[in-house]
Amino acid sequence: MRLATTIRGLVPVMALAVSAWAVSAPASAEGKGGGGGDGEKAVPVPCGDAAALVAAVNEANSSPFGGAVVLTTGCVYTLGSAAYTGPNGPDGLPLITRDVTITGIQATIRRSASAADFRIAEVAPGGSLTVNGVALSNGRATSGAGTDGGGILDQGSLQLTQSTVTGNTASNVGGGIEIAPGGTAVLSAADVTQNDAGDGGGIHVNTSATLSVSGGTISDNTADSSGGGLGNYGTTLLNAVTVQHNGTTNFEGGGIVTSVGDLTINGSRILGNTSGSYGGGLANLGSTLRVLSTTVSDNTATLNGGGLFQHAGTTQMTGDNIIGNTANGGQGGGIFTDGGSVSLSSTTVSGNNPNQCVPALTGCGV
Repeated sequence: MRLATTIRGLVPVMALAVSAWAVSAPASAEGKGGGGGDGEKAVPVPCGDAAALVAAVNEANSSPFGGAVVLTTGCVYTLGSAAYTGPNGPDGLPLITRDVTITGIQATIRRSASAADFRIAEVAPGGSLTVNGVALSNGRATSGAGTDGGGILDQGSLQLTQSTVTGNTASNVGGGIEIAPGGTAVLSAADVTQNDAGDGGGIHVNTSATLSVSGGTISDNTADSSGGGLGNYGTTLLNAVTVQHNGTTNFEGGGIVTSVGDLTINGSRILGNTSGSYGGGLANLGSTLRVLSTTVSDNTATLNGGGLFQHAGTTQMTGDNIIGNTANGGQGGGIFTDGGSVSLSSTTVSGNNPNQCVPALTGCGV
């Protein structure tokens, strides 16, 4: 049995201080709308003009107040080459160093299929990127120094609202989004879908990083190793989020793996995910995990723990439904525990195959 007791290519684990039941959105990412902050200049970008888009982001970066970039409704901006290359590899857009807002209605920024590999965007420490109503697609962080964050590498502050991160690839961590140590991200009604990586196919939250997600979906993402939809090693809150149809090829957490720090899941759905080993829906390898008023259903583990695999740390489940999950390895169709602790309160565990909880838990069905 392989367990993710180390974090590939990451900094040493840092102590985290978090609230007992919630994660607050970082102040630097709050109160930002499509028009940008005070003093920001809004620059319209002609339909499909990738060079003008790069120039507009450069202009926003050059202002002490930052700036707003307004894309033409429904237009596709195809990036044919990297605008910036730094210690983290190449980026399609200029490195975000100020307070930059990119707004559009059903607009898309994508890497050309014929272009060399580069991610779409990178937020520097101290930088802030807000994206409203835009899809970011086909980024690739797969070689040299650039192997994290296929769509977005966030080392500063990131906010996505009614936006999509899709079809991006990272050979190391964070196929869609990598939130690097010290980074913060807030996603509202956003979709992270069809991305792939070594760990954290959709989103990877590094140590001392923070993620808050409200609404939207994390779906159809793939990780070779752990965390098909989400890999959490920092502090994460999921509120009313659907995590579905994600998978891992080899190891734990088809939907979500959490190994360090704190993960709270509230009023959400974890559906139809598949792991290559343990924890089809959820795998806790050492975090404080709280699952509230959430449905964990129709997930499959190649080995044990169809709904939840508990290896270390603590898991508290309150008002949840763990239903119809499968452990093809033969133990814990609903919940499989081989370390740490699991407590159930007002939680239904039923209809799982081949059994409900291994070993038996107070409050678990037969």
